[in-house]
Amino acid sequence: MLQHPHHAKVTPKFCKQFGNVGDVINKALSEYKQEVETQSFPGPRHTPYKITPTDVDGFATALQKMGLNEAADAAAAAAENSEKDERPSENS
Repeated sequence: MLQHPHHAKVTPKFCKQFGNVGDVINKALSEYKQEVETQSFPGPRHTPYKITPTDVDGFATALQKMGLNEAADAAAAAAENSEKDERPSENS
């Protein structure tokens, strides 16, 4: 984790490097970022919790009361898309 040149200057002499975990962390974070950006994560396997339509409406109403209309619309759209994903397709 001491990859930045600044860290080499300020690392106390009594420290010892036992491994190079920075590369592993950077690779994992890059993969996470890519999957979130491409919307492959989180998927159904990672989102086992369901919200009822009543709770979605209550949440959207609370957001609207706070003046967060765009967030309320996005929440309602996400819930609607989630429901569509759960329904079997006509070709199934």
